[in-house]
Amino acid sequence: MSEWDSDTVEPRGAGRPVITVERRRLLGCACCAAGSLLVPSLARAAGAPAAAPGSIDNWRARLLKGERSLWLVRGEDQLRSTYWTPDSGYDGEAYKEICWLLRDVQANKSFAMSPRLLDVLCGLQNWLAFNGLRQPIHVSSGYRTFSTNWRTEGSALNSRHLNGQAADITVPGVSLARLAGMASLFGEGGVGMYLNKNFVHVDTGNERIWIK
Repeated sequence: MSEWDSDTVEPRGAGRPVITVERRRLLGCACCAAGSLLVPSLARAAGAPAAAPGSIDNWRARLLKGERSLWLVRGEDQLRSTYWTPDSGYDGEAYKEICWLLRDVQANKSFAMSPRLLDVLCGLQNWLAFNGLRQPIHVSSGYRTFSTNWRTEGSALNSRHLNGQAADITVPGVSLARLAGMASLFGEGGVGMYLNKNFVHVDTGNERIWIK
């Protein structure tokens, strides 16, 4: 683990490092596995010149251009939903459906999930689709109540899951390293790669990264 404390809200140490050893390692995975595909693929999809290398904000804007939809799987439940459009903004019913799928299944309680988290998931899904990988995001954990979080092995006491700002995900046919690398480049928060548990944690908290 890096000096950032897993999926906690705040870092354990003082200050905010620009890049950690784990982040360099994971960014390396992204560059090797996925990063080189992004610029030409988005340029072809958008019919416009590719963004200059390092223009992450431009990439994010392209990935979230137009309607924002999610294709999610949670156990036996599957959901395809468009939660935002340029003309109408957020669709309240679609948003509620997504929040329900991302609920605490043990407590059977939903929560108002972070719209930024939905955008991160949407951006990852669009990135994969632009590169020919049209697959649902499989969710193993979304919102957690305090009691569920307390019973979850290895969870942080102030986990972002408690605030509807985190999800643990996998994508069929996509390695954990590639998925985590994409999330690290595209997202604006925490990314954790859990090798033994076979999922990637993404959240909208402080920028940090860890591998367990």
